[in-house]
Amino acid sequence: MLATLKRWMGAAPTQPATKDAGETPQDDSSRQEAPALVPAGPDDIALLLDAAERAEREGLSPWVLRDEARLETLRRSLEFVVHRGLWLQREDGKVAHWQGRLLALRHGDGPVLGMVLVCRRDDEAAWQLRFFFIAPEWQGRGHGARLLMAARRELMGTPLQTRLPLVGAAPASLEAAGFRRMHMDAGGVVSFEAPAQWNDQRECTSGA
Repeated sequence: MLATLKRWMGAAPTQPATKDAGETPQDDSSRQEAPALVPAGPDDIALLLDAAERAEREGLSPWVLRDEARLETLRRSLEFVVHRGLWLQREDGKVAHWQGRLLALRHGDGPVLGMVLVCRRDDEAAWQLRFFFIAPEWQGRGHGARLLMAARRELMGTPLQTRLPLVGAAPASLEAAGFRRMHMDAGGVVSFEAPAQWNDQRECTSGA
């Protein structure tokens, strides 16, 4: 009987090892790749248009989209950005061709979590953040700040600027991503600016 008891006691330490071995695949499978910012495609344009219409109903859209003609004009402008990397910007009564980028935040080949549209006059100018959004089903999870931080890294070496009212979740996402409030105009629209971001955070620290 003593020999049998010793065998049982000797077998006990092997149980945690069996449990650990079973937990390892579960831990690996639970890890998800972080969402990345990638160039948006033609099929993604409809998502931004829907978001712009939602924003307009809340008084937060940078565009007036009260009829189908205006919506179609914005659609063509976004297609121009996707295919040619140019944003058509009104300037002194004319249409100027600015640099433009439409970027989407997504998990690999998964759904788009959000998008950001940026433009600038030339290589020496700061990027203007024209519009950004997080899809309704992904809101409330911190993806707004992730989207904006990813945009800063993607456009590294260049400041980002934007203007919007202090309404909704957008201002909090901007500040969480390192944007600073600069000033507010008479209409209650606030200017935000983020300094140039570098991919290597250590460079920023050592240079500060």
